[in-house]
Amino acid sequence: MENKTEESIIVTIDDTEGNSRDFVQDMVIPFDGKEFAVLVSIPESMDSEEEPDIILARIDKDQDGEVVYVSPTDEEYDAVAEIYSAM
Repeated sequence: MENKTEESIIVTIDDTEGNSRDFVQDMVIPFDGKEFAVLVSIPESMDSEEEPDIILARIDKDQDGEVVYVSPTDEEYDAVAEIYSAM
């Protein structure tokens, strides 16, 4: 049996002030025919004791077929957050 490890998916998110922050895709939750990523912030330094930020993003594809992460609607966010909390 082959032992395969999954590669971490790193996503860079820009905030409203233009600052970039890296997140790792922790899991994908299917809901209503779409997929939603649970993204956990990566600490800026290894000794950081700061709690990570967790965000939910809908996984879409752009016109070229490339994966893009977009903000879910309020209804999608509430439903997926409830699913995540129940896990």
